[in-house]
Amino acid sequence: MDALMVEIDGRRLYTEPGVGMWWLTELEGLRDSPETRYDENLVPGEDGAFDPDEVLVGPRRVVVRGTCESSSPGWADRVARPWLSSLAKKRDLNFRAFVGGQWISLRRAKIRGQVKVRDIDETFTEFEIPIWTHDSRKYGPRRRIEMDAAIEPSGGLRFPMVDGSVSFGTSGGVLFPGVFVIHNQGTADLYPEAFTVRGPVPRFTITSESSVIEYDAPIARGQELVVTPFAGGRAYLDGADVSTNLVQADWVPIRPGETRGYLFSPEDPQPGSQLAIDYSEGAWL
Repeated sequence: MDALMVEIDGRRLYTEPGVGMWWLTELEGLRDSPETRYDENLVPGEDGAFDPDEVLVGPRRVVVRGTCESSSPGWADRVARPWLSSLAKKRDLNFRAFVGGQWISLRRAKIRGQVKVRDIDETFTEFEIPIWTHDSRKYGPRRRIEMDAAIEPSGGLRFPMVDGSVSFGTSGGVLFPGVFVIHNQGTADLYPEAFTVRGPVPRFTITSESSVIEYDAPIARGQELVVTPFAGGRAYLDGADVSTNLVQADWVPIRPGETRGYLFSPEDPQPGSQLAIDYSEGAWL
């Protein structure tokens, strides 16, 4: 076992007894490849099938086995066993494992099956947690890049960079942000998880090479627009679906080992406007 610890729903399980009351004894499936399938076309009048055009990757399944040592029989009844049972209905376990010197997460992991609990005695409990996620990739730590509009002494607005790199261009006397970059150090394609734009911004585009994400509607002061790549590109303004305002939504993957640059071009940004980019450090299969 090379995982030093696992975190489920905010609770950490350690591989070394004595570090905590929750011990990790086995982590099954995290290192395995995801299941694959493909649509076969049979060769007419012969045995066998044509080589498939595309390999489809299935969900990921991970099983966590461990032991809990309670401080008292009452604590086991009030805390340990109820917590294990409560995992079954959670929509996201916030699962992550510390492997190879870094945290690796599963996105929107859920219980698939039954959480098994077996009492060894009044204070020791064995458990088995079957975890499933529709996304077969594993992700590194989540990161955020933020750019806030600020008044330039010479007039106009700029968007300073907190993380990543930036070079500024000029349009209509207003300084716009140049390029923010995202690096994928993993072995699977990676997409930014969300672009969040806070108003006031009349409209904006986010470009990366020949791909364009264009939103053509005003975002008022204090409003937040969240653009995600899911379902071909969705936009939500303060929680309401406004995807019809996405004129273009070209989502280009960041390939393994690739660094991709993006240009955020807001039209006439005002003080208080902001762009935030959420992404994971890498994606692995």
